[in-house]
Amino acid sequence: MLALLSVIVVFSTVILIHEVGHFIMARRMGVKVERFSLGLGKVLFKIKRGDTEYALSLIPFGGYVKMAGEEPADKREGKPWEFSSKPPGKRFLILAAGASLNYIFAFIIFCIILPTSRIGIVLEDMPAYEAGVKTGDRIVSIDSTGVRYWQDVLDIVSSASADRPLNIRIDREGEILGFDVVPKIIEAPGLFGRQVKAAKIGIGYYGDVELLQGSLYRHIKMGLAQTWSNTSLTYRFIWYLITGKVSVKGSVTGPVGIAVILGKASKIGFVNLLYIVGHINLALAIFNLLPFPVLDGGHILFLGLEKIRRRPMSVKTQDRVQYVAVSLLVALFLFVSYNDIMMWFIKR
Repeated sequence: MLALLSVIVVFSTVILIHEVGHFIMARRMGVKVERFSLGLGKVLFKIKRGDTEYALSLIPFGGYVKMAGEEPADKREGKPWEFSSKPPGKRFLILAAGASLNYIFAFIIFCIILPTSRIGIVLEDMPAYEAGVKTGDRIVSIDSTGVRYWQDVLDIVSSASADRPLNIRIDREGEILGFDVVPKIIEAPGLFGRQVKAAKIGIGYYGDVELLQGSLYRHIKMGLAQTWSNTSLTYRFIWYLITGKVSVKGSVTGPVGIAVILGKASKIGFVNLLYIVGHINLALAIFNLLPFPVLDGGHILFLGLEKIRRRPMSVKTQDRVQYVAVSLLVALFLFVSYNDIMMWFIKR
């Protein structure tokens, strides 16, 4: 029950943040919001305040903001409060506001919570493995510089050179051990396939997190670093999917898989759960801004075409494109959900 409640609360919160972004920006741009709904399907409760009807609907995994003159098929009267009456620039701000607020929320979480310096995976034939470092070790210092979080490890190792060993001290079940590890300079694909050289020692983080300690400046610095790192990793992964370097099967998690992960995190503790919420907000923001019809990024793409053509696409064309896009998204949803069920429930 705790896991189920956590899933409902998290999904509802993330969606609420997204829709609040659209709602606030629409109001600021002078667009009439006809309905703000948390949830989908049958309306369980509603109340009207001003021009807006606020509703709570049956299905908690969803929500929407209905603006006047938003949909191509809506009856439009050319009133100044209609979404379609606003210039492309203002419509862009409204469309981008939902994902932007999710992104800001993720950044705030990453300013507060960070992965610890405990080591997870240790790659064979890499410097850390050859020096004797093991999974579960927690790094306490590198070259006499104390470290507590994984971002500290990344910052120091990435700036190291290949010809000078790093003195890494670790805590192994209460015993402090020291290792001299010489990094390897490895050239690997970076963002969008660019080749990037970086110092590596062949370790990954364990997965446990804790509240960040330090000054406000340190919070912001670490939050920015973690947000950028996660963003670049996500875009790199999307690029690999597009170019076929990784397969959708086994590498993409859908709502079922996310629900399982949230359930496990809720049992570990609130801090771990909140950290995953940050990742979900970030993923939703990035995914929603992809230039794919139905998503906010797709609507922004239509705005760009409208700006170039100096007139919007016909309602008929937009409907056809949206229909194809919805069909593809439903197919992807079913495929990913099937893989999640097989991985988490059947094959275990």
